[in-house]
Order: sequence, then structure tokens, then C-alpha cells
Amino acid sequence: MTETELHGDADMYTRPVLAIYDPIALGMVCPLAWRCPRRYMLAFYNRNIRGTHLDVGPGSGYFLDKCRFPVAKPSITLVDLNELVLATVTRRIARYRPVSFVRDALHPLDLGERRFESAAVMNVLHCLPGTMEQKVVALENVLPYVEPGGRIFGSTVLGKGVDLSRFGHWMMRQYNAAGSFRNADDTLEALDAELSRRFAKHRLQVKGAMAFFEIDV
Repeated sequence: MTETELHGDADMYTRPVLAIYDPIALGMVCPLAWRCPRRYMLAFYNRNIRGTHLDVGPGSGYFLDKCRFPVAKPSITLVDLNELVLATVTRRIARYRPVSFVRDALHPLDLGERRFESAAVMNVLHCLPGTMEQKVVALENVLPYVEPGGRIFGSTVLGKGVDLSRFGHWMMRQYNAAGSFRNADDTLEALDAELSRRFAKHRLQVKGAMAFFEIDV
């Protein structure tokens, strides 16, 4: 793979894209194309978020901004390959004073002695290049930084074996053709197999075309 292919769609998150991400990607595409409303994703996020939290690929920062932390002053660390994403999310949740690192999720994160009670990898895997075996490396790279008893959680859009409307199939083709998605061969069975191979305990649930995973550490 080339360096661009290894990075996936990180460079696509420009200022205009981030400006419309909440109303378009989360507000329209998720419920209409993937049949999974953002309120469902937010409820899932709320169920898993903890007081010391690592967020890998935070997108626009929507979930971090809207979620209910279990503590008044959470400690938040952001990781993304795109510096604009990190700057945008840092401004959005400035009240929490987050710390950010420019890192590639497919490589060791090099976060030093930092440890977390929860780590989110929301809507990231379907953007990563390669097979599901190669994508789940991103979750393995998070594991060393999650405390015993903590949780890794996230979601991904599946490209195969899901019931999509005509519009959903069209959007899937468009996103993959544009390179913003790399999930044409991603299945629930492959995700389950890779999680089972790497982690002692995990749970999967499906809403529309989206798979949600919880990994107990």
C-alpha cells in the first residue's frame, strides 16, 4: 500500500467537510442510508464513556460534545492523523481542556504513561484501508493504554451482508469510489472473528448497516 492508502481518508476532513459533518453525515446519511440515527449512536456512547477517556478519530467532536460524562471534570485525550480535526474538536470541547496527539491509528500510538478507563474508536474502521484483519490492528494499538476493567468501544459501517435501501447501496458505492470509505468487503462475521481472536471478551450489536462493539479489558 502507498502512504496515502495507509492513511485512509484522514486528509478528506477539511474545514468545509467538518462544518457540515453533523447535519449531513450524522443527521442525514446515518439515518437514511445506514438506517442508524445519531441518537442511537449517542446512547451507545453514553453507555460506555468513562471519566478518563481516549478518543481515536473523534471526527467533528459531536459525541464528545453531546455525551454525558460520569464525572464533572473528565480527562480527555484525542488522537487523529489530521491536525485540523484535533484543533476543531479541541475548540469544541475546550471546557474539558483535552490533550491531543497527531497519531496514525494503524501504528503504535506512543502515548507514554497515559492510561484510560474508556477508549472510543467510533466510525473509524470503515474508513481504514485493508482487510478486517488489518483494520482491527487499530483496536490492538489502543489496548495497552486502557486500564484493567476499562472498555474499548466503537462502531463501523459494514459493507456486506447488511440490508440497505437503494439509496443506501448508492451511498455505499459513492463513498467507496471517493475513498472516504474502504469497507466494500467488511462483514459482521469478519469483525466478530477478528475481535474473538484478539480479545477475551467482546459484544457486538447491529443497527441497520452499522456494527457496534464493546471490548472489556
